[in-house]
Amino acid sequence: MEASVQVFWVPKEGYSPDEYEDAFSCAPNEGQFAIADGATESSFSDLWAQALVNKYTNQPPPGAPPNESVMSDWITPLQKEWHASINWERLPWYAEEKARTGAFAAWLGARFLRPAPQEKGGFLKKMFGMFGDNKSASAFRWQAIAVGDSNMFQIRNNTLIRCFPLEKAAQFDSRPMLLASNPSRNKGIWNELRFVEGDYQDRDLFIMATDAIAKWFLAQAETGARPWNTLAALKSDEEYATLIGKLRKNSAIRNDDTTVIIFQWKAIPTPAPA
Repeated sequence: MEASVQVFWVPKEGYSPDEYEDAFSCAPNEGQFAIADGATESSFSDLWAQALVNKYTNQPPPGAPPNESVMSDWITPLQKEWHASINWERLPWYAEEKARTGAFAAWLGARFLRPAPQEKGGFLKKMFGMFGDNKSASAFRWQAIAVGDSNMFQIRNNTLIRCFPLEKAAQFDSRPMLLASNPSRNKGIWNELRFVEGDYQDRDLFIMATDAIAKWFLAQAETGARPWNTLAALKSDEEYATLIGKLRKNSAIRNDDTTVIIFQWKAIPTPAPA
């Protein structure tokens, strides 16, 4: 299996791209994707969000689900790197005081697992029905982990079959749980960690989205619309910016950094015999 991937993002209206505080990272060859939403109210949240997604696509936390000890060990080096990246001596006292509170971000990572190499041929053949066996679908598994309100959607045969971690538009609010760069601010956060597993098949479409566009997506789906078709049809950054501009103008989404990762799994064609 291989994935075709598109990423679209726009900053808040009235802000420059340098002020964008979402983050994303994609490693399709490894089957790892991550998205994060840095909290505007905290300092240097863009650096923190980017550190979280980069770490996930390079080294996801082990375990299914990872426990508190594993997550603490996984995030500690990132917290130290974030702290070391700030030029504390050049910050005015009020900015330093705010920064020492820490940066905060919602975070979502997804990992797509593949069968062992010696089994790939058999599983792919079964996937395409050559033996009429549909049990092979479970051989291609995914795992997702999240803190906060960035969301992932799985679409199969033009039907929304999975939403994670939030499943209803009404679940979005102004105070989501967030990961902090300051260890003292993460007390109890691992109780809020969400983990889920599923299977994926040929042509399954996945969309990862930060909260503003994710809430719109669910609200549309709840009315019977198919917002995934709107997003999957996008061909350029300009088209995405136009869409977001219209949604903001119509008050369909709030003015926030808005990011989507869109990827679809496709079976690798079997080479023709020589």
